Amino acid sequence: MRAATSLVALLCEAALADNCPESSGSRSYWRIDDLVLKVYNWDNGGTTGTFGFKSYYSGTNKTVECLAKDVDLAKLGDVWSPCSSPESEFQFHFADLSLSLKETWPCSGASLGANATGNMMMHGCLDTNTEKGVESDCNVMEFEMAANITSESPAAQTGHHH
Repeated sequence: MRAATSLVALLCEAALADNCPESSGSRSYWRIDDLVLKVYNWDNGGTTGTFGFKSYYSGTNKTVECLAKDVDLAKLGDVWSPCSSPESEFQFHFADLSLSLKETWPCSGASLGANATGNMMMHGCLDTNTEKGVESDCNVMEFEMAANITSESPAAQTGHHH
């Protein structure tokens, strides 16, 4: 059994080398920056606004832009919204200010994926001290999230990621 396991791992390593950076063994992550969060009708308890950010994913070495403009921010957590690349999608949970990301990419005929959820740290907005005005414009700190790798290929599930 032990021999079979290492054989699978070797095959995975060889097959993944082309398009699957996960084989490098380093933990992949998302870096989130250029975050924009505006709530247009915050002064009367509304949740209409714009939410967007740039996302760099180390697993694919790609940067995408994600933007939801003039939407009900409270509903962004119910569905996955596409980013500038269709392989990347996001959810924004307005209630607890958390961001979820997922990304899929082809790899040796299989489809690999990763997902992560992180909480955003903000200051100067959307709290009791926020000046009541036309909109609340948040400053959000850049942050990183470690990715959980998922796979839709049965072969990759038998191999162990270290």
